[in-house]
Amino acid sequence: MTNATISDSQRNLTTPLELLAVLARFHDEEARAVSFYFSRSSFADKAHREERVSVEHLVDEARSRNHSEVIDPGLSKDLEQILSMESGIRESPAVFRAIFACSNRQIWHEVNLPIRADIGHLDCTKHFLLVPLLRAMEACTPYCAVMIERGKARIFSIRGNEVVEMKDLLESEDLSLDADDSRVGWSHHIDADVEERTKAYMKDLTHQLQQLIQSSQFQYLVVGCRKDVWSEIEPHLAKAGLSSMVAGHFTLSNFEMSPNDVVQAATPVFEKKRRQRYTELWEGINETVEQSAIGVDQVLRNLEIGRVQTLLLGDLAGTHVTECSHCNSWSLNLLNDICASCGTTGPTVMPAEELLLRKALLTRATIVAPDKASLSSFGEVGAMLRY
Repeated sequence: MTNATISDSQRNLTTPLELLAVLARFHDEEARAVSFYFSRSSFADKAHREERVSVEHLVDEARSRNHSEVIDPGLSKDLEQILSMESGIRESPAVFRAIFACSNRQIWHEVNLPIRADIGHLDCTKHFLLVPLLRAMEACTPYCAVMIERGKARIFSIRGNEVVEMKDLLESEDLSLDADDSRVGWSHHIDADVEERTKAYMKDLTHQLQQLIQSSQFQYLVVGCRKDVWSEIEPHLAKAGLSSMVAGHFTLSNFEMSPNDVVQAATPVFEKKRRQRYTELWEGINETVEQSAIGVDQVLRNLEIGRVQTLLLGDLAGTHVTECSHCNSWSLNLLNDICASCGTTGPTVMPAEELLLRKALLTRATIVAPDKASLSSFGEVGAMLRY
């Protein structure tokens, strides 16, 4: 059995997005594709017992939904292995976990992401359930935050609630006045010199930030500084073409703030920018009718012919479709027990968002999946088309 745990040290080998594309191709007619999700955003003093009961309950429910008199040995093995992970879940319930398993096909993939969520789901179906992982990945979009003072700066890599200070990447410069300077007393000359040195430092800092962002996976930059410092650095960021990369800025209260404090200050700025991106995409879909598709039926039709360039998964809770395992045709009519295309009985009922995601992955469309907190601002599903 292959065991692939996606961690930061392995992301250069297998990224979650690459894993999604692989899992999207998987199909097991006997419904032995196990999808397990677990995370808690908060937990009480009795969390140890509560987490144990939660995982046990999910496994028991999965077993009861299996209609065979004797549960498949491979499926039973996968469920037992998930149950055996209770101790790790108990120790860190706030980690977002996703497991995709099928012992009969020698598959076991585990993804751990540094975000807190309220999810507990375990299902055994013909396809892996991938949308919760995609939304969690979206919430873990990496960005960087830079704290700026005159003559010095600190920079942090942030991904979800995980933060790392990248030390010694940015140069500093002493802009203080020299008491032994022969010009002391000629204040206007000294002030002009400090101002020029400050401008030079801000320009050089911007160049360093530009190089760092271009050579990394960071999507956005959040700036923390005083108002007067922002007025000095902002023109340099604009001139360097970084304005589109700057998610925003916040007022820096303390240059020596801890990494966790940096996350607390930067996250609202980053999330506001991300919501703005979602809103602009949805407005573009609504306003360009000839180049877009809205609704499950229209988007699925365009996915099938490869026209979808960008898919926006909105609020599709409770919306289901059927898919035929033999000819892969789909229908919004859940009452049909026979496939209208090939006459095969027993089409599979599944969440519409899962079929949309799978078809988007297989056609290499760009997929945008807002978190649940942002879903109320959009419709069910929309897409920008390629032509």
